[in-house]
Amino acid sequence: MMHDDLLDIASHLAQLEKGKPRQTSLRRAVSSAYYALFHALARLCADKLVGFSKPWDVYSPIYRSLDHGKAKDIFKRISSHRGPDVAIIWQTFILLQERRHTADYDPSPFPFGRAETLDLIEQSRQAVVQISTLSDDDRLFVATQLVARTRP
Repeated sequence: MMHDDLLDIASHLAQLEKGKPRQTSLRRAVSSAYYALFHALARLCADKLVGFSKPWDVYSPIYRSLDHGKAKDIFKRISSHRGPDVAIIWQTFILLQERRHTADYDPSPFPFGRAETLDLIEQSRQAVVQISTLSDDDRLFVATQLVARTRP
C-alpha cells in the first residue's frame, strides 16, 4: 500500500547518511511521513464510501476528495466527541501537517534532527495502524466527515 511504502521511504531517508544527516533528507522524510498518513486517510474514505473493488473512475474521485486544510479543521471539530482512538489520529495528522509545512516551505535551518524525524515517522506509523483499529462506525464516521461538503 502507498502509505506503507511512504513510511519505508521516510525511514530510509532519515537514516540515509552516516553521521550527521543532510537537512534535505530529513525534510523529505518528514514530508513522506505526513503523506503516508494522508494517503491512509484517503484510502479509508474511498474504501468505506465506495469500496476498493469498484472501478477506478468511481474510486478515485472519493480518494482524491480529501483536502489537507479541511481535514485539519474537521479533525479539530470531531475528535473531542469521538474518543481517544480518533484523537490519536487527528493529533498526529495536525502535528505532521505542521512539521511538513516547515519541512517543505521554511527555508531556515531545519529544526529537527534524526531522532526527532524518526519519532515523527513512528508517530505516523502508529496513526496509520490506529486507523485500521477503529470500529466500523468510527471509520465510516471519519470517512463521511472528511469528504462530505457541508453548507453553512
